[in-house]
Amino acid sequence: MNKNQKIIAVVVGVLLTIMLCFPPFHLIRENGTFNVGYSIIFSPPERFASVNLGQLMIQFVVVLIAGGIGYFVLTDKR
Repeated sequence: MNKNQKIIAVVVGVLLTIMLCFPPFHLIRENGTFNVGYSIIFSPPERFASVNLGQLMIQFVVVLIAGGIGYFVLTDKR
């Protein structure tokens, strides 16, 4: 693992940690689902708001794919 790959790994780890600490929230009501934004995990932006796990997982996958691409693009060519 070279220096650039280590940087990519650290950045991906930091981004995943931040996304886990500040997840997206949504409200589910009779007339639909409403996104209410991001907030600290233990302090939802509105009462009865829950973590939007689908959106959070999509964000995780996108960051992991982008980080994986960056990691393999920056490999040493010998």
